[in-house]
Amino acid sequence: MNTELDEIAIVSTVKAGHRALRVQVADPRQDHATQGWRCTYRVVGSPVREARGPDRLAAIYAALIDISHAAALVGSSGRPDDSDRSREPVDPPLPVGGRSAAKAREFGPPLAAKAVHTSGGPVVITLGRPRQDPDRPHTFLCPFRIDDRTEAFGQGIDEVRAVISAVRGVGSILGIPLDWPTPHTVARGRQRR
Repeated sequence: MNTELDEIAIVSTVKAGHRALRVQVADPRQDHATQGWRCTYRVVGSPVREARGPDRLAAIYAALIDISHAAALVGSSGRPDDSDRSREPVDPPLPVGGRSAAKAREFGPPLAAKAVHTSGGPVVITLGRPRQDPDRPHTFLCPFRIDDRTEAFGQGIDEVRAVISAVRGVGSILGIPLDWPTPHTVARGRQRR
């Protein structure tokens, strides 16, 4: 089994009770056999897992939901933190003020995009890559666009929660299910790679 992830899209420290779990999420890859997408991820110290979806965004979202559920379980277990932090990468802090604050609020490179059918017609939703808010060191932002009309940010205490917040913000604005990237028919179970 390959323990390395493909190209990393999100590296985050997720709070779980009194613990901090380091997570890595790879850029999703299309499975040419099924035409679906798979997104590999790892909570550092655990094996690589994968989530699947019918498109890139659904696969990312399924992985982030799995990570959130795992963090909640670990946070409630009360087990001591047994990860070796000396091998974990450290996120460089963003400089505060000036051009870096403006840059953090730019859309930047997209994480994923998806066309969604709403009661008002089809729209294209694009999520950007999450990043730390330079004005609030314990807040992360995830930009999103709905067509070219609306641009806003989801926010959270880590990158994972910022992306989930952006997804739910889109659902709220459009009046569609808050978990719109993942159809209810898609299995969300975690699988080993």
